[in-house]
Amino acid sequence: MKHAAAILTLLLAVAVPAPAEDFSFDAKEFEKKTFEFGGYLEAKQEALNQRPDRSSYALTYPNEASRNWLYRSTGTLELTGKLNLDQVVADLRLRGLYAEDTFVRTIETDKVMEGGVRWSPQQGLSFDAGKRVMRWGKGYAWSPVGFVERAKDPSDPQASREGFVMASMDWTRTFDGPISTVGFTPLIVPVKDKINGDFGKPDHINPAAKLYLLAWDTDVDLMWQGKGSKPQSFGVDFSRNLGTNLEIHGEWARMADVQRSYVDGAGNTFSRTENINSFLAGLRYLTENEVTWIAEYYRNGSGYSSIQLEDYYRFADQATAPGASASLFNKAKNLAQSGYARSNPGRDYLYLRASVSEPFNWLYTTTALTTMVNLNDGSFQITPEISYTGFTNMEIRARAIFLSNQRHTDFGEKTSSQRYEVYARYFF
Repeated sequence: MKHAAAILTLLLAVAVPAPAEDFSFDAKEFEKKTFEFGGYLEAKQEALNQRPDRSSYALTYPNEASRNWLYRSTGTLELTGKLNLDQVVADLRLRGLYAEDTFVRTIETDKVMEGGVRWSPQQGLSFDAGKRVMRWGKGYAWSPVGFVERAKDPSDPQASREGFVMASMDWTRTFDGPISTVGFTPLIVPVKDKINGDFGKPDHINPAAKLYLLAWDTDVDLMWQGKGSKPQSFGVDFSRNLGTNLEIHGEWARMADVQRSYVDGAGNTFSRTENINSFLAGLRYLTENEVTWIAEYYRNGSGYSSIQLEDYYRFADQATAPGASASLFNKAKNLAQSGYARSNPGRDYLYLRASVSEPFNWLYTTTALTTMVNLNDGSFQITPEISYTGFTNMEIRARAIFLSNQRHTDFGEKTSSQRYEVYARYFF
């Protein structure tokens, strides 16, 4: 923790606001530079109120003593660089991380989060190779059609994500008429040896494609991913502005022949091959009082019903009880990794977020309140937060996460019942 505290002290020291200067306009500041460099330095402190009586705690921290509180310190340095050479653009995003808590210490140096080379021989046509975050889908908290990207964290959807190594092409044309823009993006995501090992099964090139249409003032995407490291998938999304202050969006995805693992109330495990349909419907609304509302309903086709989750939690209780066999413990751990321990393992979720900039005339301050509810078992998570950007090139954010406590429910069986965090991020 002392490392993050030292970084935080340094950031606060360099973030004293600069004296006000007279405004001036220089067109050269807006010209594309041959080389661009930037990034941020972040110090974060977290306090987690643990649930040592839950099976999830025993599965996450096996052979560790029970603790009511866990404190974690994290320091992150992310660097970005871009080289602009007419038709060719090369870029790179690197991350270094130091994290320490009571149980584990993690050190990452020079991890490539994203980077590659993009060649644009003519307007509307480009070729790209490298590590990329594609960001498919219109959803804010979830993206069922995000076939070729790492899943978002619904608790922090805007968090930086790592890409996958891929090769792609972008083709775009504009037209007169109701369909004013057409775009096509084919790509491959190879999985072999040490390349994209966490994407899925090895020794596949994994073709995928997206067709984009701006039709009748509506953004529409059609997505496909071929069978390979993952099951074959199809998807569609849309986004449309119904006014200057209201936007609606939706997604639908289908995955074919997905093998899923289950456990029943007696502790018997079995697998089934299923076709899975997931969808999302949402809106974004800005009120006259400058409050931004985001609401989304998510149907997780690969999720479990409240009864199926309860069967797993009861089995996990038996597998982690004193005197339980190692084989039973390992069985519960394998089931957790197969899907039961995902951040959102249920079937139906509601996400609601309200944020307001400069409430009560608090300059440079943004406040927000986010709620996530499992509609099947009634468990929930509430997150109030506040951020401040009044210091030069700096953001300070604090938030708390409170989870419902009912046993054998989605949010009631997480390892923590409360989580508090504060970070200072300095941009350069």
